[in-house]
Amino acid sequence: MAEQAALRTLKEGDSFNGFLLAQEVAFKTSAKGSEYLELKLGDASGDLKGFLWDLRAVEGDLDLVAPDAFLKVKGQISNYNGRTQIRLDKLRFARDEEVGDLARFFPVSRRDAEEMAQELDGLIAGVKDPWIRRLLEALFVEDASRREAFRRAPAAKSMHHVCLGGLIEHTLSVAGMADRACAHYPDLNRDLVLAGVLLHDLGKTAELTYQRSFGYSDAGNLLGHISMEAEWISRAASGIPGFPEELRLHLLHIVLSHHGRLEYGSPVLPKTPEALLVHYLDDLDGKLEAMFRGMREDAGEGSWTPFSRSMDRMIYKSRWPKVD
Repeated sequence: MAEQAALRTLKEGDSFNGFLLAQEVAFKTSAKGSEYLELKLGDASGDLKGFLWDLRAVEGDLDLVAPDAFLKVKGQISNYNGRTQIRLDKLRFARDEEVGDLARFFPVSRRDAEEMAQELDGLIAGVKDPWIRRLLEALFVEDASRREAFRRAPAAKSMHHVCLGGLIEHTLSVAGMADRACAHYPDLNRDLVLAGVLLHDLGKTAELTYQRSFGYSDAGNLLGHISMEAEWISRAASGIPGFPEELRLHLLHIVLSHHGRLEYGSPVLPKTPEALLVHYLDDLDGKLEAMFRGMREDAGEGSWTPFSRSMDRMIYKSRWPKVD
C-alpha cells in the first residue's frame, strides 16, 4: 500500500486520500435542516475534525461508519478558527486487512517500550524496604497481564501522555523527579514515595480502553482508576503474610489523595509529606507534557497555539534559546 501523509504534516489547501481511524462519529442537523456527519479522525501523528455535508457521499453501509472503524476518506484540508480540519468529499468503511499496518494509526510513546520496562524493573529492584518491594513485585512483576497492560496503556484519554505506552512513560518521568526531590528533602521516605508514584495511576490499565481509539471502560466509568487501584493494593497486601497495616494505610493514602483536591476526584486531601509530593509531581508532569505537546502539534505560523482545552489557555510558542 502506498505511503500516505501523516495528519500532522498536512496544511491548508492540501488534498488527502487515504485511511484514517474514526475516533468519534456524530450525525448532526444543520440550521437549514439537512443532516451532516461530524467526525474526529486520527492516525499516529494526531487527529482532526472532519465534516461530510452530504450523506449521499458515503459509499456502502452508513451504519458501518462508527467509532473505532477505519474509514477510507477523500477531502480537502482547511483551517477554521486556527484549527486544521478536513472537508470530506466522500468516505467509506474500510476493513482492517486493506488498511495494512494498524500501528500507523495509534500514537505511541517516543520512548522505547523495552527500555522503559527495564527501567521500571530497576526501580522496583532498588527499593530497600522489603515489604514495599514485595508488594510492587506482586503488582508489577508477577501479574503478567497487568504488567503488559501497564506497558501498553495511555496515561489519559485526552489530557496528557495520550499514546500507547504513555502510562509507563508518565510514571517513570514522575519517578525521576521524585528521586531528585527525595535527595533534596532527606526527611522524605524515598521507598514510600517511589511506591506511591508507581501505584498512583495503575488503575488506568483497567479504567481506559485503548484497543482502537482511547476511551473509558464500563468499570472505568463506574468506578474510576483510584478506587480500582486502591482495591488492588489492599488485595495484594492481604496476600503477603504479615504485611504491616500502617504501611498499607500510607500507600492507600498516597493513591487516594494524588489528585490533590476533592473536586478533582480524590476522596481525601494529601495529609503526609510523601502524598503531597506525589500529587504535585504528578500534576506538574502531566501539565508540562500537555504544554509541550500542544506546541509541537501546532503547525500555525503565529506565536500562539489555539486555545487548549486540556490547559485551559493558549500557549506561547516563542522560546528563548538555551545556552549549551
